Amino acid sequence: MNSIRQRAGIDKCILSFSHDRYPSRKKADATAIAKAEREIASGKKGISHLILRAVDDPIDRLKFLFLINGIPVMCYALGNLLASSLKQIVIVGSEEVEQVANAFLDTVGTQGKDISFVREDPNKLNLPNTMQLGRSRLNLEPDELVLFQPGDLPFMFDIEKILQDDDIRNYNLILWLNSRQMMFPGSNEDPESEFVQRNYHYRALCEETNELHEVKEPNVYPINLSAVDPGIIDHLHSTRKDGNIIKAGIRQIMSMPSRVLKLLPVMVYHALHFRSDLKQFRKEDKYQFGMHRDNFHRAVSILLDTEFTTKFHNDPAFVSDVDALEDWEDFEALTHYAETQYGEEGLTRIHPFGEELLSFREKGMPGLKTSIGMYENFPAYINSVYQSLKMDHVPFPDGNQYVPLTSNSEKGKHARKIEHAFSWYSRKCDALKVEN
Repeated sequence: MNSIRQRAGIDKCILSFSHDRYPSRKKADATAIAKAEREIASGKKGISHLILRAVDDPIDRLKFLFLINGIPVMCYALGNLLASSLKQIVIVGSEEVEQVANAFLDTVGTQGKDISFVREDPNKLNLPNTMQLGRSRLNLEPDELVLFQPGDLPFMFDIEKILQDDDIRNYNLILWLNSRQMMFPGSNEDPESEFVQRNYHYRALCEETNELHEVKEPNVYPINLSAVDPGIIDHLHSTRKDGNIIKAGIRQIMSMPSRVLKLLPVMVYHALHFRSDLKQFRKEDKYQFGMHRDNFHRAVSILLDTEFTTKFHNDPAFVSDVDALEDWEDFEALTHYAETQYGEEGLTRIHPFGEELLSFREKGMPGLKTSIGMYENFPAYINSVYQSLKMDHVPFPDGNQYVPLTSNSEKGKHARKIEHAFSWYSRKCDALKVEN
């Protein structure tokens, strides 16, 4: 395996506002609707009407450009990094992403960061190429880890634990896994406290703590780009949703005969022990894949031929990405609630970069509304997206003002989830302000 050198932390980041595109809007909508219908039919907790790009869109349906409280999703994500200890940030995205980024930075400043932009390649909208585009702008040491982060995590503002993690010294890839038990420890007693609704397809048994974790794939990747094969990462990343990563992993392993023999002891241990050990926690459980955590580390380290580990965290913002209309509306409802409770400055109660974000909304957004089609009339645009994906309501029923969900059967539950979210983010925000 690759050798590891000592590293003090991560100070460079590739921030991706790029995403692949479907060949047509018809195909993209059919895919999104079919997925949501499957989830509804199977009684899944997290229903997702996916926000997907298409080649023939007159307005690029790029999720990073969507507005939350009148501010682009990408500005929240970039603001999180501006407030961190990072020193260098490379942004990868479209021409419109560059317009927004420039307007945002002109308003709020770079906060002392070295920030550069590289345009996505419309013919190569894949993870390896995005990583390579970002890497080309960084001066990296041979074994240096960088943070690779998709730009759809608007409230993931507590990232120092990633950047200063002690395990950076020992591993070339670290996956920060989303553990339901750690993020929402009281959800069994109070279901509405689980204010981010997701489907957890994986199970991890942690022998050192004697715990079972329901796990969802990560959204952030501290990675040594010189030690990890980007092709393998792309293959696993592109199939990571809905449990498909396991089949992809098996196919990848079978294409590497030299590593199959090394994996045999790991897989034999898994076959002999996992199911019986899982039954100690749950006799009946529906999941796509499960493994002992240590055994999983050994398997992936062999597959990637490098030192690999996973981390669990207790931060719901790590799993709360904006992949679907439901995700977007969770954040729109949250910021609407904050503004209803505390007026125009409500965002500052739940986001440590809130003051700068509001300043940009006032000073930078008017100009962007004249140059970016999505922003000319965002309420009408988002309403049309809801209608195209056969949602049962629109978020701006009067064409101007956001109105939270009003369905009698769901209103109470949704309201309580938003209250829980507000309470959690406001406490987190206050704690970070005290630390700083």
